[in-house]
Parts: sequence; structure tokens; C-alpha cells
Amino acid sequence: MICDLPAEALPEFQAAGSSAIYRAHQVVFSEGNPAAGLYLVCHGAVKLYHSDRFSREHILEVAGAGAVLGELSLDDEPKLSVSAETLTEAQISFLPRERLVKFLQKQPMMGVRLIAALSSELAGARRKVRDLALKGAESRLAGLLVQLARASGDATSGHQLQLRYTRRELAEMIGVSTETAIRLLGKLKQRRTITVDRRDITITDFDKLNKLAHYDELEA
Repeated sequence: MICDLPAEALPEFQAAGSSAIYRAHQVVFSEGNPAAGLYLVCHGAVKLYHSDRFSREHILEVAGAGAVLGELSLDDEPKLSVSAETLTEAQISFLPRERLVKFLQKQPMMGVRLIAALSSELAGARRKVRDLALKGAESRLAGLLVQLARASGDATSGHQLQLRYTRRELAEMIGVSTETAIRLLGKLKQRRTITVDRRDITITDFDKLNKLAHYDELEA
């Protein structure tokens, strides 16, 4: 959003927020707390999740570099509907609502780009709902691994990409049981797209995995 801003506007943007480095598995914000601004993921991967009344976590999304997190209202201060926790080391910038509004008033093009970024996040959420309704479980798991690889910042053909997630986390992200996730990982392993060693999942054929992620769309 800020890559083409005038050079003189960059100090204003830096003054509008603050940037911090988060360790892996560090909470960024918690569900139910006041939504006081927006968070920009500079690098790393962050999971968004909801906790039910039994304190069980349900992962809703994994956000990568460039994602806009948090919720913003100009009329009141709503409560955050989800929690966010880093999956890897991450750099995240926080833009408080009041400072962000003042900056946008000076740089309206930034506001246009912010709308575009939020629209992209909304489109991603709608795609996930569509995938849950229309795609098979194997395609959904392949698509999730592709997304996680891209969030790691090294999703290129020919690279071995190592991911570390529990079977329960993967199951929650594609809407299946843990047992089903284990079975699907076995199928992807048989297809020679991944290798599995306890919690470590290594993508050995990114291109083939990406094709499996879109298999249902191609068939349709």
C-alpha cells in the first residue's frame, strides 16, 4: 500500500504507527479487546482464530505479508471478533485509528489502497467459504498448504518448503476432522507432493500440489 507513496510522505506514515518484531507463537491481539486500529503484516505468517465457550481454538485464516488485520470503525470502538497469533517470526505495524485517519486525510491515495487491500481480504474470505462448499477435502488441504507456503515467503518451484503444523490445526483450517486430515496427508504423500515427519511437512513438488489445489475447478 505504501510502496509508491511520495518520499516526503513516508516519515508521516512511520509516525502514524509503530512497528514491532514478534516471536513465533506470540499473541498479537485478542478476541473481545477494543478494536483500536489496524495491523499490517510486513513479513511472517499470522493465524486468526476464534475460541469457543470450551476454550477450543478454531483457526479461520492464515495471513501472510501484506495482509491487513484488525477491525476499524469511525463511529464507535467495537470489540475484536477474532484473535491473532504469529506462526513464525513476524514484523507487524500497528496503526491507531486516530493517527490513521489523520494520515489518510493528508494522503487520500493511501485510503484508496487501503480499501483495495480490505476488499482483497474480503474476497479471500468469500473464496474460503466457496471452497468449503464446493471443493473436495483433498483439494482444500492442497490449497491450504500452498497458501501456507506462500505465506512463508518462499513458494517457488523446485524448493523444499518445510511447514510445522499439528494435524488438528490443519483439520480446523479446512473444516474436517483430525482423522480425515491425517488420511489426506497420507494421500498427498502417496502422490509425491509432500513428505511428513511428525509435525514437519515438507513440500517436495509445489507445482503438482498447486494443480491439486485447483483440481475441482479444472474438472468443473
